[in-house]
Amino acid sequence: MELLRRIDRGISRGEAAVATLVLLAMIVVAAAQALLRNLTNTGAGWANEALTQIAWADQFLQKGTLWVAFLGASLAVHSNKHIGIDVLSRVVPPVVRSIIHGIIGVAAGVICFYLARVFYMSIVINAADVPLDYEVLLPSGNRGHLCDIAGSELASQGIDRPDLFCAIRHLLGKIGVPATTPETVMQLIVPPALMLMSVRFVLKGIGSF
Repeated sequence: MELLRRIDRGISRGEAAVATLVLLAMIVVAAAQALLRNLTNTGAGWANEALTQIAWADQFLQKGTLWVAFLGASLAVHSNKHIGIDVLSRVVPPVVRSIIHGIIGVAAGVICFYLARVFYMSIVINAADVPLDYEVLLPSGNRGHLCDIAGSELASQGIDRPDLFCAIRHLLGKIGVPATTPETVMQLIVPPALMLMSVRFVLKGIGSF
């Protein structure tokens, strides 16, 4: 158990670091977007062009909120600072209180496990449909994901390949995780966060018993 606690503390430090970086990036992107929008009202043409270049900002802020929320929830479970309705446990003897905490911990762990499974399956189902923005029409008449098309073919159609996303998609594909868009990649934080919360709840429940 002590080894597991040490591992959990290390994971929590990593979660806190990632959550901090994502939050800082969100603040910078949101501030830049707001500044550029204000500049467009003054007639600055270059600000309009810059806004076009960061058209991904809204999606990033939306998915970044998801990352901060689930990493924060996982950290709250680690620190025992998650929301809990513990009126009954305040008035019962210590032994009964430990049993109640144990049952709640294991039950919460099971719920988080199935939530992680359901959310992952929904990502898999959604990944089966490739959005038009990421589809390329081939000379044969077939369509393919732009990350799966040869660079020369994309160049001939005047399409730029998102190399970073394609690299991440390729790595995820190696372990059988589907990803059709950057938004799908960003959503993949939810299943592992829920699984980590599940393990933490179960171990805390066992500890209470």
